[in-house]
Amino acid sequence: MRRQTTIGNFIVCSIIVCSITLLPGVGLFSPVYAAAPKDSPKKDIYDPGLDVKAAITSALVTAKKENKHILLMFGGNWCPWCHRLHKLLNSDAAIKTFLAENYILIMVDVGEKTDEPLNRDLVDYYRVNNFGYPCLSMLDNNKGQLLGSFTTGILEKGKGHDPERVLALLKAMAPHK
Repeated sequence: MRRQTTIGNFIVCSIIVCSITLLPGVGLFSPVYAAAPKDSPKKDIYDPGLDVKAAITSALVTAKKENKHILLMFGGNWCPWCHRLHKLLNSDAAIKTFLAENYILIMVDVGEKTDEPLNRDLVDYYRVNNFGYPCLSMLDNNKGQLLGSFTTGILEKGKGHDPERVLALLKAMAPHK
């Protein structure tokens, strides 16, 4: 009799445990609802419909008049590092001011699907085809010639970009005034 009670208790306990773990929203098989990362993208920063060549042509006119260079930031809305760098460019006062005084920023969308890339000709032309994203290309204010292309990995620090490194790069490549 004692053995039947032990077996019976085991069966009852097993049924209860299985029921709890298999109920939706409870136990081992419940879906995980994780909070979004703090730096998760909230809005699109790249416009896939932008005619980048026309934007560069237009920016050249302004760049000549205002003695600025053109800064191309290649990446995509899917890229968390692109959002981090974009946020830094717009939130750090020293970087934001220096950027506004010396550059015209154009965001170049590379697309979200590898089999359907956007602006692939520009990726190749500005020599960023072997870089991760985001990457930067700087163009002169005379003919839009390439001054340099950079992987932003050199600007990273921890889970973001180092403001001092970003500002140093911008200053090193800025037009002479």
